[in-house]
Amino acid sequence: MKRRGITVLIGAALVALLTWQSLTMDVAYVAMGPGPTENVLGVTVDEDDVEHQIITADTAYETSGELRLTTVRVVQSVTLAEALGYWVSGEHAIIPRDLIYPPDQTQEEISAEQEADWVESQSNAEQAALAYLDQPAELRVIADGGGLLEGDVLLQVAGTDIEALTDLKDFAEGETEVTVGRDGEQITVVTALGEAELELTREDPFGIEIDTEALNIGGPSAGLIFALGIVDTVTEGALVGDLVVAGTGEIDAQGNVGGIGGVQQKIRASAEIGVEVFLSPASNCADAVSVAPENMTIVKVETLADAVVALEAITAGESVTTC
Repeated sequence: MKRRGITVLIGAALVALLTWQSLTMDVAYVAMGPGPTENVLGVTVDEDDVEHQIITADTAYETSGELRLTTVRVVQSVTLAEALGYWVSGEHAIIPRDLIYPPDQTQEEISAEQEADWVESQSNAEQAALAYLDQPAELRVIADGGGLLEGDVLLQVAGTDIEALTDLKDFAEGETEVTVGRDGEQITVVTALGEAELELTREDPFGIEIDTEALNIGGPSAGLIFALGIVDTVTEGALVGDLVVAGTGEIDAQGNVGGIGGVQQKIRASAEIGVEVFLSPASNCADAVSVAPENMTIVKVETLADAVVALEAITAGESVTTC
């Protein structure tokens, strides 16, 4: 073989080797794809084959249909070849690793944060459902400060009845006369409200419980579906009828629904199991409709009340606000 031919052969071999190495090297990205869905009106089974009803209540009514929370599955280690394959398939989003796993946090810290968000989403869902059901609210002190003690219940501020944290916005600065319930008595304290930590809670006459022991899920995005599941469980009638409904969205204690990530992957996961109606936060509408199949209704939701009204309208054969 001539020297020129040998040189070309060696060059080609080196290019092939470098290409192979490049394609098999991990890249600084993760792949976000469709994850499992769970019917919050149903039962899950843990690793010991023990059944767990996700939502229960002392005062509960029969439900029907399915109301599914949706998730994404994150592939943490991705090679260049895999990333290209995921990108071409269109089912996965390729995202910089640092957006999902901040470099200044350990894996343990990230997991703890996701678990805290998951627990908070359930608490907010319960409070939002109770607010929708017009249950009385109280503002309770959860950490001492400014003369207020843990367990105090705020009754009045400057002579005005208080039922929400937003009622305190005009009293955020300076000292204010506050009437609290403490040990069965009403006490007046002059205090700077910003020095105490407060929490809004509502009475729960239904005995609501959320059991997620059999679910390996984290993050805040199941809040809306949990809240709807609670409302359906403790009120007469079947909120979703015989439909298969899925959705996503953070929720606060007042019932406001916020946007989340991965909505396109959640739509795809929902389509695979025959979901007919998907509840999307308003801010996620554009991404949701871009991948939704023609036979799936994408409902635009800004509050828990929006979602309840929409589901009642759909089961009654009426029109709804869509994305």
